Amino acid sequence: MSKGAALRYAPGLDGVRALAVIAVLIYHFGTTGGPQALRGGFLGVDVFFVLSGYLITSLLLVEVQRSGRISIVDFYKRRARRLLPALMAVLLAVGIVTALLVTELATTVRKELLAALGYATNWWLIAADSSYFGTGARPSPLTHLWSLAVEEQFYVIWPLVLIVAARMRMPRRLLLALIGVGIVASLVTGILLYDPWADPSRVYYGTDTRALAPLIGAALALLVQPWRTRGPLDRVHRGWLDATGLGAVAALAATAVLLPDESPLLYRGGFAAIALVAAVLVAVAGHPATVLGRVLGTQPMRWLGERSYAIYLWHWPVCVLTRPDADIPVTGWLNSLLRLTLAIGLAELSYRYVERPFRSPRTVLVRTAQAGSGVYRRRTSRHGVALAAGAGVLAAAVGFQLAAVAGEAAPGAPTDSGPAPTLSLSNPPISAGGIPRVTVFGDSQGMTLLVNKPADLAKYITVSDGTIEGCGVLLGKVASRTGEKRNLASTCDGWRDRWATTAAKDKPQIALVMIGAWELFDLTTDDGTLTFASPEWDANLRDSLTAGITTLSKAGAVVALSLLPCYRPVKGSAGYWPERGDDTRTRHVNDVLRAVAKATQGVRLVEPPAQFCTDPAIGGNTDYRWDGVHYYKPGAALYFEAVIPQLLKI
Repeated sequence: MSKGAALRYAPGLDGVRALAVIAVLIYHFGTTGGPQALRGGFLGVDVFFVLSGYLITSLLLVEVQRSGRISIVDFYKRRARRLLPALMAVLLAVGIVTALLVTELATTVRKELLAALGYATNWWLIAADSSYFGTGARPSPLTHLWSLAVEEQFYVIWPLVLIVAARMRMPRRLLLALIGVGIVASLVTGILLYDPWADPSRVYYGTDTRALAPLIGAALALLVQPWRTRGPLDRVHRGWLDATGLGAVAALAATAVLLPDESPLLYRGGFAAIALVAAVLVAVAGHPATVLGRVLGTQPMRWLGERSYAIYLWHWPVCVLTRPDADIPVTGWLNSLLRLTLAIGLAELSYRYVERPFRSPRTVLVRTAQAGSGVYRRRTSRHGVALAAGAGVLAAAVGFQLAAVAGEAAPGAPTDSGPAPTLSLSNPPISAGGIPRVTVFGDSQGMTLLVNKPADLAKYITVSDGTIEGCGVLLGKVASRTGEKRNLASTCDGWRDRWATTAAKDKPQIALVMIGAWELFDLTTDDGTLTFASPEWDANLRDSLTAGITTLSKAGAVVALSLLPCYRPVKGSAGYWPERGDDTRTRHVNDVLRAVAKATQGVRLVEPPAQFCTDPAIGGNTDYRWDGVHYYKPGAALYFEAVIPQLLKI
């Protein structure tokens, strides 16, 4: 390779970017309430990883060929100009919207902003036990930055490896072998960490488990050496390449349609297989002589590919803020079209007015020289300083506002940002002992009930939170027909001890027990599978619930068992478990609860609002329960209006 040679532009790779970002958009439209047309559209991120590893490695190797060295400072300067301006614009926009309109996310966003600035979002999400697949009223608008964090962490290490390899004049085969070791290590790490009954977010987010994709891209760069001059291909070889590339497109498309994001296949080598197929597509699309490369390099694919980074940055906040029914009345494919329009519109503004000016600052200086003015250069500098200062002041103001509203919001809880209603209770009974102390125990139903409690609840009861998110009273493995799984034995072990600790600390007069979200499924234990509603299953629930009641009674509390309301799980919401919507199941659990209350001295039953069963305008209304299970403020008010008179009679 000659000293003046450079990596040529391959428009087909912009087409690959376009396909990848389209897949991600359609996937995320579905995970935020829209039509789920591509269950496996997440693989677009893996395509980006491979393409990024391929291009960055190629550029660094070209630098070695041209100058004999790699300037790490220049590399990071280029990365900063390429990535930071658009990212800062998104972070600033998300901060403003959160501080002013979506205050329930203030605590989460405030922390994730700091993680995003350090390109550590993925590890922050892992440390916070934030599921990519789990429940939550409104996802954070910054969750998607996990993938950028993986890339940038990879590029902290990879250029250094290439610098060492260049100085040692490491043979290409040895470097490929080293990359192979890294790929295998990443693959094995993911397989070892994966638990089919646990949330796979640790494996999904981890840099160690996802590094195999950019490493496969790096290996492709070493194998293909795209900087080398290539002559024309004969028809046979070109046809073979195009057929291979089309096969890769077909394989990725089939995967995007058929493979769900929690499939065990993904975590047992599936991500590696996807990355290898993506590498084939990149190799063919990047070849100057292939028909596939020319097709992918035409408009509008090329236009979308050039803006794919901006589209990716903006699309997720748009999805989070435009959920059908929950945020706006537009539903179905019309909602998806609206989201697509907003995401691409914001991306175009970002690309034109933020990315390009910062990416190519010399263009402005050339025009200045043609204008013959040395003063303009100083004016440009001042303009940049003013712009940076203005952005800094605005960012500080947003930070202060986020800090203020974060103090008012409940961290990590699914909250409703609307005004808290007051209760419509006429002449409620007066407790002889004054306002009773009530602690709520159970799963996240109770948690969201308290987070979104009525404004005047303290007039009737003093309430505290003893709930454990994701935990009822059963221990074992549960699964839904949708593929959702949860290992309650590992995540909820020790729930009785936590109940005892909370009861000893809060000293409630009444312990309100709200379970049901996890007591509606077959239960797999070490002794086998207990079929829902079988005598063995019923006995397990009775024994577990009785043990919990005993724990609370020993603390001096009167136990009030809340019967299950009718659930109306919303398809498309995070953590969709349709079995919860089977009223025969909830009725059976209520029969078991009644039997336990009858057999246990001092236990009271509490009836939830009947409207969740009898009135479709309430039961299936996401204003009352955001996913048909967990409470928003109108739903919490309805619940307390039904339950408080019953509690005050205890």
